Amino acid sequence: MVVVAGSAVVVSQASADQKQNTLDLKKWYVLVNHNSGKVLDDRGSAKSDGAAVVQWARHGGANQQWRFIDSGDGYYRLKNRTSGKVLDDLGWSKAAGSALVQWKDLNGSNQQFKLAKSSDGYVRLVNRFSGMAVGVHKAVKANGGNVVQNRDRSSADQQWKLVAVGNVSGGGTPTTPGSTAPVSPAPSNPRPSSSPSSASPSPTSGGGSSAKRFLGSDKVVIGGSMTDASANAAPFDARYAYVHSQPAPSSDYYTAAKCKDGWSNWWGCWNGSTTAPGTYVTWRDQVASQATYKGKSRPQKMLWTWYSLRDLGDAAGEGDGPGEVKAINRVDLLTRYLNDYRFFLQKIGTSHDAIDLEPDFWGFARSLGNLHQVPAQVSAANPKDCGSQENSAAGLAQCLIQMTRKYAPNAGVGLHLSCFDWESNLQKCVKDYADLGAKNADFLVSDVSDRDAGWYAQSAHGGLDKFWTDQKAAASLKFYKTMAESVGKPVVLWQIPVGNMAQNNTLNHYKDDKVDWFFGHMDQVANAHVAGLFFGPGQQEQTTVESDGGNLINKTIAYHNSGGTAIK
Repeated sequence: MVVVAGSAVVVSQASADQKQNTLDLKKWYVLVNHNSGKVLDDRGSAKSDGAAVVQWARHGGANQQWRFIDSGDGYYRLKNRTSGKVLDDLGWSKAAGSALVQWKDLNGSNQQFKLAKSSDGYVRLVNRFSGMAVGVHKAVKANGGNVVQNRDRSSADQQWKLVAVGNVSGGGTPTTPGSTAPVSPAPSNPRPSSSPSSASPSPTSGGGSSAKRFLGSDKVVIGGSMTDASANAAPFDARYAYVHSQPAPSSDYYTAAKCKDGWSNWWGCWNGSTTAPGTYVTWRDQVASQATYKGKSRPQKMLWTWYSLRDLGDAAGEGDGPGEVKAINRVDLLTRYLNDYRFFLQKIGTSHDAIDLEPDFWGFARSLGNLHQVPAQVSAANPKDCGSQENSAAGLAQCLIQMTRKYAPNAGVGLHLSCFDWESNLQKCVKDYADLGAKNADFLVSDVSDRDAGWYAQSAHGGLDKFWTDQKAAASLKFYKTMAESVGKPVVLWQIPVGNMAQNNTLNHYKDDKVDWFFGHMDQVANAHVAGLFFGPGQQEQTTVESDGGNLINKTIAYHNSGGTAIK
């Protein structure tokens, strides 16, 4: 039990010294691990989303100081003094041993922790979303031990002593952080922030799929991002997940028998050091293939959103947009990127998955003019697979498609429609995707909105009107249809907001009307050559399949029972 009184919080405990259990929200704390004696540490004083959190010998640096921010209901966010980021359950995972990182404070339930009592003045930090406790991987005692979440066993590595070191208002001047472990590439979450991905992704039909079939289906496919329980609660056809991090630093990562503790920020080792590199893909493919409905086998497929040029832009030192365009013109960075993509495809192997290539990037490249003249060191970065391709953004698109055909021959591949200007200059979008060679892909992918309309409507988020009317819907469907017909391929709608009008516009319960509109107008959807609807939040404050009151699940069941709608 936690009692809140002003800025002080008392963690009830019968036998422990009460001084050790009084939490002052106006103080910075060092968190000392009971097992190792090391403290919770922002590795390398990093300030980026997805930065690693480890244990390290105490040296008094600001990167080892944390404050507690009240989230209500006895839960708190832990904010680091150096980075300003908070402790975060990466990707909304519920997997034992999964990584805890730092992320922008969004007050999501995956960033909230309660303090559970332990003996001798120690507490356990239990994540609100996963129900797991903060501990040290394999209970190691060495500097650099990764901080992870695991089942709450009350073990010593999951126990922390809170030592006050100064006031938030200015007391306890931070010292210069001492030497910590070098920063390794850190995976950030789905754009622009983490989205629940404890769910397995969804598959797609194989390469060369026709405009009237998608993921092996001749009916409009229904999928999304959700937990395993939700995925089995309705006859979903597919699931989706992101793959993105900076690429592996060397080829040793691809050939190792098992991941190493320091590799967990690379997507290939997101499943931890007890698994082989790339298990993230093979595991999710397996989970999707084993999906059930009403107790009977009903395999699903995976749609992967390959979103790694964003991280390559970070490696180039400029991040989103300019950094990405700069990175593709550097042989060293593009080589690593294409090596990573090859390894990803090899992990897909012969599975009938689908791949959505690089949301946003094509829009950044389009803004620079002729896509044949946006430089990219394609042939030098991958002479083995793409030596004959044009050294441009257009050549890069063709390289990625060609590599997919070679290494994942049954997978479908699609370019993401990043036409931010479609309402004012649709013909430019048509021309640009012709230049990118979209006709050689299997489908196109388009966003509907990255947030619930109720979230956007709040004054703090711009007071924007993102709700649909029939007129807005008609305009969007015309855009999808025009693009589909221009390249002769279907369009997949991705990351569609999950909110509905029964919600109350609070955290994870925002209103929207897209789910109900789409299921109520499936003939219009199919007439626009839309082959798949993939629902999921684009940011962790949004409504999810788990928080929408069962609306998406019920709509999907009803759609299935109706016999579905044929792709056109």
